[in-house]
Amino acid sequence: MADAPQERASALEDVYRRMLRPLYRFVYRQVGNAADAEDICADVFTRAVRWLRADAPEAAVRAWLWRAARSAVQEYWGTVYRQPPLDARELENVVPIVLDDDAALERAAKRRVERLLGRLPERQRAVLELRFLEGLSVRETAMRMGISETYVRVLQHRALKAAAGIEEESERT
Repeated sequence: MADAPQERASALEDVYRRMLRPLYRFVYRQVGNAADAEDICADVFTRAVRWLRADAPEAAVRAWLWRAARSAVQEYWGTVYRQPPLDARELENVVPIVLDDDAALERAAKRRVERLLGRLPERQRAVLELRFLEGLSVRETAMRMGISETYVRVLQHRALKAAAGIEEESERT
């Protein structure tokens, strides 16, 4: 007769091998960076070891893992959006800037922001302007635009992702 803990470990290893790649791809698409996606997947599988039974049907295990991954992504974004934005003084402490001409840097930064915003679709541009240039909260932005807070977050995520793509493209040329 096989050892029950060993069977359980073997069953979970099989599930891990089959499910890691699709779960990781899903989580990565949701959070946008590899380190956080790896952390979230590790957390999901750690929970699985604690809560799943070895004799659970594979379909039930797969469903549980997907639900756990979705929940973990929601927790991640909940944590991200609860963080207060850094103000200018805090930012200077994080990244010390030594410049000969502050005004020239400010003009260059302003041109760069205007160029990026100008290449974004109107709603994405509006969300970034309200959130980052005017400093509005997600709730205030939603009220000003007449959309839900969830949609503000979606638009903001898409806009930042698009802006990053535009920036990468301009760096290559």
